[in-house]
Amino acid sequence: MTPSILRFLDAAARWPDRVALHDDLGGRLTHGELARRATALAAGLQQRLGDDPEAIVALAAKNHADHVVAMFGIFLAGYAWLPLNPRSAPALNDEICETLRPALLLLDEACADCVSGGGLPVARFRAGDPRGLDALGADAGSWRPPALTPDHVMSVKLTGGTTGRPKAVAQTQRVIATVIEDLTAVFAITGEDVNLAAAPLSHGAFHMLLPVLIAGGRHVIASDLGPEALLDAMAREGVTLAFMPPTLIIKLTESGQARPGRFPALRELIYSAAPMPPAQIRRAWTAFGPKIAAMYGQVEAPMALAAMTAGEMAETGKLESAGRACPSIGLRILDPGPDGTGEIAARGPLVAPRYLTGEPLDVQDGWLKTGDLGRIDADGHLFIRGRSREMLITGGFNVYPAEVERALLSVEGVAEACVFGVADPYWGERVEAAVVARPEARDDDLRAAVKTAIGAVAAPKAIHRIEALPRNAVGKVVRREVAALFSPSDAA
Repeated sequence: MTPSILRFLDAAARWPDRVALHDDLGGRLTHGELARRATALAAGLQQRLGDDPEAIVALAAKNHADHVVAMFGIFLAGYAWLPLNPRSAPALNDEICETLRPALLLLDEACADCVSGGGLPVARFRAGDPRGLDALGADAGSWRPPALTPDHVMSVKLTGGTTGRPKAVAQTQRVIATVIEDLTAVFAITGEDVNLAAAPLSHGAFHMLLPVLIAGGRHVIASDLGPEALLDAMAREGVTLAFMPPTLIIKLTESGQARPGRFPALRELIYSAAPMPPAQIRRAWTAFGPKIAAMYGQVEAPMALAAMTAGEMAETGKLESAGRACPSIGLRILDPGPDGTGEIAARGPLVAPRYLTGEPLDVQDGWLKTGDLGRIDADGHLFIRGRSREMLITGGFNVYPAEVERALLSVEGVAEACVFGVADPYWGERVEAAVVARPEARDDDLRAAVKTAIGAVAAPKAIHRIEALPRNAVGKVVRREVAALFSPSDAA
């Protein structure tokens, strides 16, 4: 197995003058320039941190060209990349750093307030400033190619358990190589493709970078563009691929600025990270044509457990399906009920081997238990019915009720809190809360406490006042019963 980042270097040597990526801040790099800058940064990191194959380097950055240079520099140095979400509350990013203790934090000045660093060594840079990221590098000729085995940890992605505490998934070279192979095969990625990276590169959008670059294609990287500017970029740059959460696709559709004839190059507008109801898919078809594709995965098996191309979705009409198992993956349903629904399980080289934080993977007879409920039809199409765990996915982001409840209970006057999800056509699931609280604990104060502790995405869309929370015979609050009090037909 040739490590993915070295395959990128081979591709850059083959097409050094092709444009690799550009952003809306003025950054523009050819494949050769990206390779040279990333290799020089890798050399500088190696001089600073040595040859520790288990070293972790954290990166907190907005979407821009220098984000990719920094990420690839970490890969080429032989370290594990720990992405920090700039949209998360500082307390959450600080907790991640405290848990994993990275050897270095690369910090984009544009999001410097998203993490304190907690005493870690910090190297700051500003996008587009040659005195920033490039100043951290060394002569590219001094770079030492690292020994990257299939089990070497390439990226560390954070998930959470029932308590909401982060678990660090070890995404190895083998895992990332499998993502690349499967995405390339399923979506027929070639050197003619132009990918729009509008979702955060700290999350799933990262996985589109290497497949497109290895094929010789290019990326259009968007930072904080509004719907009209994003649509302009899609049309102007001839975007052929784009990966987005359903919330963003819905926002673009509802802008009134999208029509199929405006995007003749578009092949696949891929949604993932949350369900997309058929009605929303049909509305997106009116805006973009039958170009909506689906993908399903989780941090422990990133992106490509199942997928459906736009052509297959339109041809089969299976708008509720997440697609069929990707080439490298086996999918099965554990303990199916009468209608075939049970817990979705997966196995194959896409599945991460372990958590770095010590918890065991939830595995049964060699199959990773995803925590999602679903069924597989006679043609192999997967239909996801819901989640067996309490985690909520709202706007493409994971939200853990226990974390939100802790934030609500930090407000003076709040005695009890129970957080639940309600099906929503825009958010996928909207976060709501029931609280036992005195009148002086205002709704605005409750939402502000959640935003400070976790981030705005976790703030409840509705807060319900209740005299007492329902409990079972052993005194435990029953979340589903609480939800049913306020949304009997939609409770999640």
